[in-house]
Parts: sequence; C-alpha cells; structure tokens
Amino acid sequence: MLFTRVVVSSTSAILPIQKQTSPQSSELDSDVSHWSSQLKSGDLEERREAVHGLSHIRTTAATSALIFALDDSSPIVRASAVGALGDRVDAGSAAAIALRLSSDKDPFVRKTAAYALGKATGAERTSALIAALKDKEPEVRAAAAVSLGDKPDAAAVEPLASVLSDKSDFVRAQAARALGVNGRAAARAVASLVKLLTSDPDGEVKRQAAAALGSIGDRSALSALERAARDSDPYLAQAARASIRLIEEPVK
Repeated sequence: MLFTRVVVSSTSAILPIQKQTSPQSSELDSDVSHWSSQLKSGDLEERREAVHGLSHIRTTAATSALIFALDDSSPIVRASAVGALGDRVDAGSAAAIALRLSSDKDPFVRKTAAYALGKATGAERTSALIAALKDKEPEVRAAAAVSLGDKPDAAAVEPLASVLSDKSDFVRAQAARALGVNGRAAARAVASLVKLLTSDPDGEVKRQAAAALGSIGDRSALSALERAARDSDPYLAQAARASIRLIEEPVK
C-alpha cells in the first residue's frame, strides 16, 4: 500500500499564528485616515461630511477622530460628533460628551450631549446630567431630565425632585416621568408630585405626575389620584385610574 506524504511548508505553518491585516481592516483604516484629514478642512460641509463618514466606522481610531471633532469651531459639527459618539458610548466617549455638556457655549450642542448621555451608564453620566438640570436653557434642562429617565438611578431622585418647580412645563413633566421610572426609590418625591397633580397649570405635567405616582406606589397619593380620576381631561383621568390600580393591586 502506498502512502502519500503531505509536507507542510514552514511558511504555511507560521502564517496562522501571525497577526495579519485583513483587506477589510486596511480599508477601514484608510477610510478613517481620509475622514480624519477632512476634519481639518476649512469648509464646514466637508467637516460635517467627515463626521458622518466616521459615524459608520466602529473602531477606536474613528472614535478618537470624533472626539477630536468635539473641538470644531462649528456648533453643527460639534453636535454631529456628539450624536455619533452617543451611538457608541463607552467610558472614553461618555467622558468627552459629559465635558461638552458642561462646557460648550452653544445650547444646541449641550442639548444634544444631554440626550446622548442617556445611553451611557456610570457615575460620570449621572453627575453630568444632574448638573445640566440647572442649565440656563430650558431645552437643555429638559434633555437632561429625559435622559435621567432612561433608566432607574437613585442618585438622581433628589435632583429631579428639585426641578419639579421648574419654570418650563416640559422640564417639570420630564422630571416627573423620570421619578416614576425610579419606582419606590422616589418615595420622597410623592408630596411634590401630588402637588403637581392637584395644582399644576399644565395638563401634560399633571398626567406625568399621575403616572409617576402609580409607579412609585405610595398609598398616600390615592386621594389625589381619585380626584384626578374624575377630571374633565380624559387622558389625565385615564392615567389616574391606571395608577390607582397599580397602587391597590400591585403586581406580585
């Protein structure tokens, strides 16, 4: 019987353990280099296009280039970079977005940063959004409240309760909603939410307060909710009835 001897060359034996650059990886590196260079263009639209191009590349180099774009002279470019980083939030990009939220002079950029941080996690994200609740622009404060309501965060309960008296209807409504997301951890805000439910001039604020009270589940809110259940606003009445059911028949 004849046997065929298979000889493996030294080169083929070595190749599998060598770190090789794939054609796709080389192409991505080339794209990042191209867009990074374009970020230095004197033309606004070219820089904006560069941010858009980088937003589709999920590599460390692309993220670094987007962080570089946060210092662009144009608010449009900075906001675009913030939005792109928000879709890939990690510790480094979250820190860069948080810095932009606290320091950018343009309110639109700060608002974009506040929304972008909603996808992040960690103490730095929370502290940056809490600080933004005191921003001079109501849209930034509202964006911070919205993001703080993206997930439960006990550290945000007291700051959110403090802006239930904000001059902006939208801020009050979103702060109430965010408190409801925290459930029983927001029990200290029940009295303030009841006050909103019974006396706030804005219908949406009342509806959010009613819903939050149901999520928190404190029985001290029942009398206010029962009155709201008879309100002429059908949406408020519906929210109040739903909250009464949550309090009286909690899910086991």
